[in-house]
Amino acid sequence: MPNRIEKVASEAMGAVKATKAKVEGLSGVFSQLAREHGEVTALLLRGKASSDPKVRAELWPKIREELLSHETGERTVVYPAFREKTELSLFAAEHDREADELERRINELTMTAYDVDLWPTRFGELVDLITKHVKEEESEYFPAASKAFGRERSEELLRQYETAKASSKSHLH
Repeated sequence: MPNRIEKVASEAMGAVKATKAKVEGLSGVFSQLAREHGEVTALLLRGKASSDPKVRAELWPKIREELLSHETGERTVVYPAFREKTELSLFAAEHDREADELERRINELTMTAYDVDLWPTRFGELVDLITKHVKEEESEYFPAASKAFGRERSEELLRQYETAKASSKSHLH
């Protein structure tokens, strides 16, 4: 589990992302997803900066849980809703491809011992993949979806997403 300072830094980065999302007109689930992107990014950067296997062992389980539960919520709630809108369906197909790769990389890293020389390389590749994925979602997918769905539907999707994510977390333990 991340220490208190890392937790505060993660939450602060998430709050900044959520505020930026709201300023850019995102609401509901899209603002929450941006917040979560910020929170996990802070943990990823901390993990990438450390060469200590103990720090990796402390951070990775939380990062993994957050990434997998986030993706489960997106896959079961958010992107199925994208498929309902013709103008968003291509985003859903692209997300599925990226999420498959992301999950493959998460599983590969989970199977790698923290003190193995390959761990930082695999972790860095995962961070790069997540960074690209987050940038696409926040700059292209979420603004288009927020506009297409409107505030009420975005809020409804948020409630459904939070339920799916919580359920996923309970199965990851």
